Amino acid sequence: MSDTTKAPKFKSRRQEKLALKNAQSNKSYVNQTAFRAIERKYRTRLPPPDFSDVLDFANLENNTPENLDKIVRLELKHSLAQLSPLFGTNEHNQGRLCYTLKDHPGNLPRGFTSFAPDAQRNVIKSCLREHAKHPNLSNLDAHYDVPDAGIWSLYQKSVKGEITPQDAIYYVPLKEKSDDEDEVGAYGDAPKDSNLAVLPPFQLVRRLRWITCGYQYNWLDKTYALEKRYPFPEDIGEIATAVTKAIEGVGYTGIDGQGYINQYEGDKFSPEAGVINYYQLKDSLMAHVDKSEINMDAPLISFSLGHSCIYLLGGATRDITP
Repeated sequence: MSDTTKAPKFKSRRQEKLALKNAQSNKSYVNQTAFRAIERKYRTRLPPPDFSDVLDFANLENNTPENLDKIVRLELKHSLAQLSPLFGTNEHNQGRLCYTLKDHPGNLPRGFTSFAPDAQRNVIKSCLREHAKHPNLSNLDAHYDVPDAGIWSLYQKSVKGEITPQDAIYYVPLKEKSDDEDEVGAYGDAPKDSNLAVLPPFQLVRRLRWITCGYQYNWLDKTYALEKRYPFPEDIGEIATAVTKAIEGVGYTGIDGQGYINQYEGDKFSPEAGVINYYQLKDSLMAHVDKSEINMDAPLISFSLGHSCIYLLGGATRDITP
């Protein structure tokens, strides 16, 4: 029998060498967990990974028959667009359709239709312009004396020509090292960089990775600092509350009686803490378990805005393939 498998096509000799290097590197991780193996698979760029196992909620026709069988269509209690104008309105987000998975019934992905395009851009702008500044802490605060107005404001001024490299405020100065345990914990997961340098705004803004809002999070001991609470962003709180009300009573129970129905009352929900992550195209979020929340009955709301991404939904241990 002839082998009909198509060899990947490369645009250059360099790409071919990188693909060979990646293949050899993957073989060296013989003891990696099942979760880590899948992480590495989808982070590989050369050759491009096979996405046939990925569940596509935005385009159901792109799914394999096996994946389609895992997806359960559900109906939200309310349309998100009716609960908050921040979702905008278009022909897609007026309905109440959402999904869950037979093997993960507590997960309720909405798909790409939650926000109208203009509304999505407004939320993204707000996350950069309004929320990535004092008093909210960011990963940049660990190493830089970021101005109270935030790095995005400084970046915008540089783009518009309102400030130049000759201006004293153009470069954000480095922060002196602190031995305060609470301060270190606030930035505990910030990358340790021994080659830190004073950078212009257009470079520093690309290093923005996260900000914490509401109750501040201690990254070292994985707890919330209940004595440090800043105002929670009103727009983020409004859309999170709308989702909580929309998924009240929503869930799935299989023929075997196994499943999950969300019984949390949306009117009781009050957002208290959150993290806004910022990604460049090659970035990824480390796999983790959200277990620091005091109230485990309230839903954990997450939005992904902008470019498409792959979300890995794990099991009880990393030895289970996501």
